[in-house]
Amino acid sequence: MDKVRSAPRIQGAVALMARAPRLGRNLFAMIAWQVGNYLVPLATFPYLTRVLGPTHFGILGYASAIAVYGVLWTDWGFNLSGPRAIVECRGSKTDINELIWSVIFAKALLCVVSLLALGVAMHFDRQAAAVLPVALMSWIAVVSNVFTLNWVLQGLERFSLFATVSLLGRFVTLPLIFVFVKSADDIAIAAAIQAFAPCLTALFSLLMVRRLGFLGQPGRAWCSAVRRLAQGADMFVSTISVSLFGVSNTVLLAALSGPYQVGLYAAADRIKTVGNMVPAQINTVLYPRVSALMLDRPRSAAKLTALGAAATLAITGAGVFAVTALSGYVTSVILGRGFGAAAPVLTLLCLATVFGNLAYMLGLQVLVPFANGKLRSIVMLFAGILNIGLSFALIPRFGARGAAWAFLIAEAVILIVFVLVIVGSPRMRAHFTQLLRV
Repeated sequence: MDKVRSAPRIQGAVALMARAPRLGRNLFAMIAWQVGNYLVPLATFPYLTRVLGPTHFGILGYASAIAVYGVLWTDWGFNLSGPRAIVECRGSKTDINELIWSVIFAKALLCVVSLLALGVAMHFDRQAAAVLPVALMSWIAVVSNVFTLNWVLQGLERFSLFATVSLLGRFVTLPLIFVFVKSADDIAIAAAIQAFAPCLTALFSLLMVRRLGFLGQPGRAWCSAVRRLAQGADMFVSTISVSLFGVSNTVLLAALSGPYQVGLYAAADRIKTVGNMVPAQINTVLYPRVSALMLDRPRSAAKLTALGAAATLAITGAGVFAVTALSGYVTSVILGRGFGAAAPVLTLLCLATVFGNLAYMLGLQVLVPFANGKLRSIVMLFAGILNIGLSFALIPRFGARGAAWAFLIAEAVILIVFVLVIVGSPRMRAHFTQLLRV
């Protein structure tokens, strides 16, 4: 009898042991993916700033920003809702095949709409029309996103394949920048090479999913496309809110101040992103652990959140101090001549990361566990709108610095609102005041 009762426990332990190595491989794969995503652009970034110069690098940044909007639109939050849908129908290859094709059809419909919107923008926006060849080359990435199935690999927990597929396209196209981009006149070629990487990623992901046996004939999957759009709407709103910060500033700079200021902002933003890699990962590492502790050890969860916030503040603050002292040297060494005016922009963007990192941590580790996820999304949406309003007011006078100030103020507002919400809530306030009790 005891042997019978212990059998399920033994089977559960064996299953857990079997999953442990896979979990470790998945974690390693995602770390490799994250590092690769930073290293590949960093390898070509200083070369492009020197070869293209501030103005043409700004044109490239502007065209890339337009393409990012197209990718966000065609993606429609499927990168978040898709993996969850895969998990729900994981037991049936037929259902997964129908899901894949219905999402592809939905994305294709959105891609057509986005292309029409691009045509309208080109007709009325002189800045956009002036960079038409570069914008069209960058738009290849939007079309590629329609057929990219990385979200399927995530849902299947094939993270090693996900990382391989995502990075392979980037690494294959990496040498092409150095071979074919020799002067500012090659800006369209640079845009095409950068957009070619997503093409390869889409192709590799299609081949991988088909090899796994989950991609067959489309059948009548197009009938479910509208339903998929409705299911992904909430995720789309959350995703587009984030874009109201970085991408919008680049587009507004081009429209209100010209490509030179875009070049300064885009270059400073790229350095800021690389420098913020370590503190940004603190929240990623702590979030699952905090979520688990919230269930039965809330005091430990609060302690870990407080420690994480302190570490984030310390590391980010040290980075801001270093950048403030060395911004001129950093921009001249990494970016080359002509980018001296990017130094104050870099300082402002790095200062914004202090507020942004803390706000992101509090929102995800405090507001969301206490059922305030919707409030978090609303605050971020209105802060994004505030950023756009401030950009309209500041960019015509201050250029890239005005865009950086708008970004900084918006990030600070998010943090202030999150702190006020936490302090004003008895439950969330008690979550932290319990640390004061002996």
